Amino acid sequence: MLAYFAKRSPGEEFERISAPLEQAGVWVDGANASDGEIDSIIQRYELDSNVVYDVRDRGELPRVEYSDSTAYVFLRLPRLSKAGHVLTLPLLCILKDGTFITLSIGDSVAPESVALSTLPITTEHTETLLLGVMAAATASFEDMIAHTARSITDTANRLKTHDITNRDFIHFVTVEANLNHCRMNLDSTLAMAKRLRENKRESLGEESLEALDDIALHIQQLLVSIESHLGSVESIRNAYSTVANNTLNQRMKTLTVFTVLITLPNVFYGMYGMNVTLPFGSEPWAYGAIVGFTVVVIMIVFLLAKKLRIF
Repeated sequence: MLAYFAKRSPGEEFERISAPLEQAGVWVDGANASDGEIDSIIQRYELDSNVVYDVRDRGELPRVEYSDSTAYVFLRLPRLSKAGHVLTLPLLCILKDGTFITLSIGDSVAPESVALSTLPITTEHTETLLLGVMAAATASFEDMIAHTARSITDTANRLKTHDITNRDFIHFVTVEANLNHCRMNLDSTLAMAKRLRENKRESLGEESLEALDDIALHIQQLLVSIESHLGSVESIRNAYSTVANNTLNQRMKTLTVFTVLITLPNVFYGMYGMNVTLPFGSEPWAYGAIVGFTVVVIMIVFLLAKKLRIF
């Protein structure tokens, strides 16, 4: 669906308008754009169809291309699925003759999130609007990473009470996949931002270049955060593996001692159960003596095992 926004001064809010302005200074936003809407945008603004059609490729990575006086900047926007997976779709930003166009086959960035940028954003200065969209997209990845970090922290807290389950480790597979997916997209966005700076074509002023550097620095910080979270996941997995192995060893030692304690009486009971002549076999106190002797032997073995810290 196509929507049109205007923002004539930095202090104003984005105003949604019913139809595109004939003059420059409008943001054309195509969220969940259909093929027909994409074709209409291409024809109306005389865009390169080969580049624009790439927005329909769900695997399209961030990049920047120039064609005549038009700049095509591909970003990716994340969203969280019901199953907890981070999914991303390409967002194409087009700058041409003072008009700013965004196209996506999924959701687009909200004007409110773009307005949060500290830049003096107006629809008449498309380069600041582009940087605002880039900042909003980066902030979306930051939200996804923060959500994943909270999940890791919850699992780490449960580890302290030994309440962690196999489902948590299966969930770790999703967590690592989400972090790696975010890292791949942020790496590509960072490379695109560097190329955008190198190929500025005198369209970015000093203030915009500084803002672009800030966005690149923010992305680098998020990449460091992702590495830290991946390290936390690995540490939790290793810690629980160590705890589980230690617990298993202790239980095996305990079972071994109990097996010995149970086996000792059977040795004597088995001998005096044989149909042969045995010492004290005809004495009336033999049963009590055998039982008492086995109890003493069991206690000696038990105390010896405790002294040797077998369990």
